[in-house]
Order: sequence, then C-alpha cells, then structure tokens
Amino acid sequence: MHMGLLMKMMRIKDLTPAERQVTDYVINHIDEMGNIGIVELAEKTFSSPTTIKRLCGKLGIESYIDFRVQLSQEVENYNKISILKKARNPVRKHDSLSQIIEKVSYRSAKSILDSRELNKEETFITIIELMKKYKRIDFYGIGPSHIVAQDASIKALRLGFATTCLDNHIEMLINARMSTPDRLAILISYTGETVDIINVAQELKVQKVPSVSITSYSNNSVCQLCDINVFVDASESFNRLGGMSSRIATLNVIDILFTALINSDYDAYGELLKKSFTGSDHQQPIK
Repeated sequence: MHMGLLMKMMRIKDLTPAERQVTDYVINHIDEMGNIGIVELAEKTFSSPTTIKRLCGKLGIESYIDFRVQLSQEVENYNKISILKKARNPVRKHDSLSQIIEKVSYRSAKSILDSRELNKEETFITIIELMKKYKRIDFYGIGPSHIVAQDASIKALRLGFATTCLDNHIEMLINARMSTPDRLAILISYTGETVDIINVAQELKVQKVPSVSITSYSNNSVCQLCDINVFVDASESFNRLGGMSSRIATLNVIDILFTALINSDYDAYGELLKKSFTGSDHQQPIK
C-alpha cells in the first residue's frame, strides 16, 4: 500500500544520521506531530531546524508547515484504511472472544466512517433548520429501528419538543393519518423496505407532512417517499443479529443531528437540558 510521505520516510536512503534521527522520531511518535513545531522537534531529536528543513527538501516538501499538514492528512487516511481493511474480516464460528471484540468493533467503526462519507453537510443543515422550525417531531421505526427512534424521541423531549415514538403499526398509521403539515416526521428503516414504515411514509405524503428518512444507501421505497434522505452504511450482513453496525451508524446520525441542533442555540438548549434532568440524574452511587 502506497502511503506517500510516511512511506518515503520509511524507505528514503540518502539521509544523514541527524536526518534519520528525525524520521525515526516522527514515525514512532506519529500521533504527537500535529502539535510539534520545528524548534521543539529539533530539540526532541537532538538536531536543528536547518536539519529538519533539509529533510523536508529531500522528501520533496517545501516547508515544515507543509510537512506537518501532509503528515496529518496521511495519518487520518491511514487510520481509516486500517479500520476498513480490518472490518472486512467476518466473525467466524471458532473465533476467540478477543477476535470477536476486534471484528465487531471495527465493523461498527467502519459503518460510522462510511455513513459520514454518504451524507453532505448541507443535508444535516437542512434537517436541523426543520427541527428548529417545527416544535413537534414524530419518530417512526420498527424492531431495532424503533430502539433508535426511542433514543431520538427522548433527546427531542429533553429539548422541549412535543414528540411521539409509537411501537404498534396500527397506532403509527393512525398517528401519521392524523398528522398535519406543521409537524416533522423522521422515519428510520435500515432496508428502507419495511412495509409498516412504507405505509406510514405514504400516509405522511398524503397529509403533506415534511419527512426525513434514515435508511441504508440504496434507492429504496422509504427514501423515495420522504422529502429528505440521510443514509447509513449498506454493508450489514443478511444474517445480522438485530442490526448491529447499522444501528450504531444510525445512532451516530441521530447524535450528530441533536448535537448540532444544541450548538445552533447553545444557551437556550442548554437551559432546557438542565431543566429536563430528573431526580435519577442526580442520584449518588450506592456505597
């Protein structure tokens, strides 16, 4: 795998001992480099700023600032690629617990990274503006998606929204049918083909209720019926246990939306959060 600057530092031959000392330090302390200036690096490597500048030239980089920026970008890409490669390994019948922990964790991390790439920032901005415009938000989800919808509904409740999150398909359909255009609906379905959620989406469209879908990345029925679409990673296995990485990715989307919403008016929403604390939030641990 070609790693650009990192690979150059590992393979370059015509270095002085002082320059080699610098490359060895950078490679072994890669996570620290974003905060180290040229003078500090010279001190840590018992070299000099001149030596570091000369090294940058040998690596084809004009300045130390450019060196640090490029290094930071490559480290981020390297970490992501490492996660994506490890996430390809499926859990197998005879895996040890440590292998299961690693594989499930990397799969969840991959689903979050992939979902970040699937959605434009403008989409989140639009949804946040809709959340601020409408003071009632109804959440719809079946099975594992209902658990995510419940989490979102509690978040909305704590921020002062009127909200519902029903778990019965008849009640959901009635709620959709009785909805008005001054409410916002958020529908969650990993496949985007859940019949009950499709029925709800169709009814919301008839009632002209603004709607947001959170589904896997595909041209599915639910996203076609909704006004705005947010997507999550679509690589969940068919033999999934109640939606594992997809649930993590969907929860991440919900967290992004509500965190950004709070930051849009931090003082006002902060006060609502404080007001929503219950007695259990302040309970002291039992000694």
